[in-house]
Amino acid sequence: MAGNNTVLKGKFDTNKELEKKNRQLKKEIALNTKIFSISPDYMFLLGLDGKIVEVSKSVRKLLDSQNRVINCKISQIKIIHIKDLHKFIKSINSILNGKSIEPFRSIFLTPENDEIHVLVRISPVESDDEIIGIFINATDITDQLLLEESKQESTTLQKALTDKEMLVREIHHRTKNNLMIMASLFSLTSADIEDENAKAIFNQTHSRVKSMALIHEKLYRSDDLKCINFGDYIRNLGQDLSNIFLSENSKVQLIMDVEDLKINIETAINVGLILNELLTNSIKYAFPEGRKGNIFINFHQTDNHYIMIVADDGVGLPQDLDLENCDSLGLNLVRNLVGQIGGDLIVNQDFGTEITICFQENE
Repeated sequence: MAGNNTVLKGKFDTNKELEKKNRQLKKEIALNTKIFSISPDYMFLLGLDGKIVEVSKSVRKLLDSQNRVINCKISQIKIIHIKDLHKFIKSINSILNGKSIEPFRSIFLTPENDEIHVLVRISPVESDDEIIGIFINATDITDQLLLEESKQESTTLQKALTDKEMLVREIHHRTKNNLMIMASLFSLTSADIEDENAKAIFNQTHSRVKSMALIHEKLYRSDDLKCINFGDYIRNLGQDLSNIFLSENSKVQLIMDVEDLKINIETAINVGLILNELLTNSIKYAFPEGRKGNIFINFHQTDNHYIMIVADDGVGLPQDLDLENCDSLGLNLVRNLVGQIGGDLIVNQDFGTEITICFQENE
């Protein structure tokens, strides 16, 4: 019986000691009441028995009932995600044993079971070099994590976009190379052909292939992989065709008045082939027997329409030529390509030949 009294007295003394330390802890709390009421963080003060002595205003907002906060174990208030409870209990015990705890991430739950990501710091509350309680501070980092995830997704997306651009650029580069190989083969083959008509066909095909290769070259070197500066393209194509079909002593002059306008690749390839045919025809047929003359290229935009004019002051087209039923491969190709881009073809033969192409950009 005496032994039982000793045990009871020991428990009573222990409880008294805890109550004393809790009263001391509450005095410490009184000094920090304002912090607990205005801080947005989730803060808990625990006694040495692990029971809650005080919580911040933010914690109370998370609870269904304020009556069950004080003197409850932290595991009883159902704020901490169940998977993290062991981490909290282990950390609290480590603090009581004089160890320090690195901040760690955890998840708090609202009454609706929505998750709040928090960064948790647990530290001892000391008085006269003696631990009298445990302080838990949890900072909401949900927005920060969302921002980090957004940045990571943005980085991943940017990398994917960069990789795609590199791939598309490489495709344009290889397409250009393949077309230039074809153009070179036509050029080499034509050099061995004695028949002038056959040689002319090969030269014409060579120029058509090269006009397409030039578009892919422009796209490969452009910052915009979908559109090219068609004014710059016209200047380059005009120079290339002059080099192919006109000798150094030619009396034909190429005059260009073009705007630097961007059009997409689908439209550019068709219009480039149209320009190639019209310009080639003017160079080859408008000035027979070394006749002197001029070829004009105009390209500009009016409202939402593009206007391209290829004209010359040469001998003009035959008066009896029927554009709708002619045998010329070049003119048939022009008519079909104009139809593909939904454009209009206008021919004026009052003075030499003037062919106007009016079109809108394909979406």
